[in-house]
Amino acid sequence: MAISKTDDLFRLIKSLTKSEKRTFRLFAERIKSSNELLYMQLFDIIDKQKRMDDRSILSKLGDLSSVKYSNAKRHLYEQILTSLRMLNKSKRSNIQLREYIDFVYILYGKGFHLQALKVLQKAKKLAKEHHHDFNLITIIELEKLIHSRHITRRETQFIEELTQEALGKIGTLSSRVRLSNLKMLLHRFYIEKGHVKNATEAKKISQFFEQQIPAFRNTPLGQMESVLLYQSHVWYYYILNDFENCYEYALKWVQVFQEYDELQTRDINLFLRGYHYLLTCSYNLKRQKTYARYHAELEAFRKSNYHRFNRNTQVLSFLYTHSGRLNLYFLNGTFAEGVKSIRKTLARLDRYKDILDTHKVMIFYYKIAWMHLGNNQPDKAIEYLNYILDMTNASLRSDIQAYARLMFLMVHFELENYKFLPSLIRNYSTYFTKKNLDNKVQTCFLQFFKEIIKAPILERKQVMTKFLNKLQVLESNEYEQRAFLYLDSISWLKAKIERRPIGEVIRERNNE
Repeated sequence: MAISKTDDLFRLIKSLTKSEKRTFRLFAERIKSSNELLYMQLFDIIDKQKRMDDRSILSKLGDLSSVKYSNAKRHLYEQILTSLRMLNKSKRSNIQLREYIDFVYILYGKGFHLQALKVLQKAKKLAKEHHHDFNLITIIELEKLIHSRHITRRETQFIEELTQEALGKIGTLSSRVRLSNLKMLLHRFYIEKGHVKNATEAKKISQFFEQQIPAFRNTPLGQMESVLLYQSHVWYYYILNDFENCYEYALKWVQVFQEYDELQTRDINLFLRGYHYLLTCSYNLKRQKTYARYHAELEAFRKSNYHRFNRNTQVLSFLYTHSGRLNLYFLNGTFAEGVKSIRKTLARLDRYKDILDTHKVMIFYYKIAWMHLGNNQPDKAIEYLNYILDMTNASLRSDIQAYARLMFLMVHFELENYKFLPSLIRNYSTYFTKKNLDNKVQTCFLQFFKEIIKAPILERKQVMTKFLNKLQVLESNEYEQRAFLYLDSISWLKAKIERRPIGEVIRERNNE
C-alpha cells in the first residue's frame, strides 16, 4: 500500500471514538482465521502509536513480507469502514436506503420479484421521508423494471402513477443538477481568478451568469433547488464584490432553512455555510449590529445542536464560529479581548490538525497575526506571519500570502527594524510581480515603506499623511476595495499619524 494510503489508515483509526473502536472489535471477533488475527494485531499496534511508523509495526508483527503487510493494511481499512457502515446504518437513512436497494438486487437475482417489490416499498417510503431524491429515482426505475418484466397483479392505474412520479422527479432533479453545475462553475471561476479585478473580468462573469440564470426564473423550484439558486447568486455577487446583493441572497438562503426545519436535518452543513456567507457580507459591509446578531444565532444553533454533529460538521462549525468571533473583535476594534480568545482557537486548530487543510490554517494564522498587531504586540504577530511565509504550497491562496508580506513590513516598522525593510521591499516587489499580484494598493503601500525609511524622523508624519490620502482615494475604487478588507492599512496609518490605538480608530471609522 502506498504511503499516502498508510497515512489514510492511521488517520482513520485515530478518528475512531471509544464506542466505534469497541464496535469494531466485536465486529472483528466473528472471524478467527489467521489473516483476520493479523489485521487485528495491526489495528492494536497502530491504535497505540502517536505517529505512523511502518518500521516499528513490522518489527512487532514478525517476519512479514511487504506484500502481506500491504494486504493487511488494505484489509484493515476495508473492515473498519464495513464496521462503521453497520454502526451508522440505524443513524443514517442514506446508508439504510442503499442497503435496501442492495437487498432488492439480491432478491430479484434469486427470482423473488414480489419480495423485492415489498423491500422497494420500504425503501421508497424512507427515501421520501428523508428527501433522498437521487435514490428515489433508482427505486422507481427498479419498480418499473420488475413490473414490466413480470406479472405483479398490480392494476394499470398504478403503472400510470409510477411513470408520472418518475417524470416529476426527473424534472426536480434536472433543475437541481443544473443549479449545482452553475454553482460549481462559479466556484471554479473564483478559484482561478478570485474576485474581479477590473471591468473586463466583471463583464465576463456577468455575461456567463446572465446566460445561465434565465432558465430558472420561470421554473417552479423545490426547497433545496431554491437554496441552490440563492447559493449561486451569493457566489456571483461575492465574486463581483457586490456585498449588498450577496447579503440579500445569503439571507434568503438561511431563511429557507429556518422556514423548513427538516432541511436542517437534510443538510446541516449547507445551513451553516449560509450563515457563514451572511456573516462575511455583514463584516465586509461593516454592519456591526447585524453581524453580532447573526453570529449570536450561529453560536446558539451550534451549542444546542452540537450533540448531533458528525466530525465533519463539528469542524465546519468550529471554522465558522471561531473565525466569526475573531471578525467580531476586528469590527469592534477590541483587539485586547480578541487576543484573549486566541488560546481556544489554537487549541481547536490543534485538535483538528489532521483534518484541516493548510489553507484554512493559514487564514487563522493571518487573523491571529492581525489581532496581535492591533493589540500593539508586533513581536507576537511575527510568529504567525512566519508560519504563513513558510507555506510555499503553490495551491495556497496567493492573495493572503501577499497581504501577509505587507503586514510583515508593518510589523518590522512597528519594531523599528528599519535595516531589514529595504531587502524585504525588494523581495516582495519581485514576488508580487512574479505572482501577478501587484495591484494599486499593494504598489502604493510598498512605495510608502520605501519613502518612510528614507525620510527624516520629523518628516515621517508628512509622508504618512501623503500616503493615507492616496489610499483613501483608492478605497473609493470598486476594484481596489477588496485590498482594504484583507488589510486595514488605512486605519493603521491613521493610528500612526494620530498616535492613537488602532482599535480606537477602527471603532470611530465603523461608526461614521
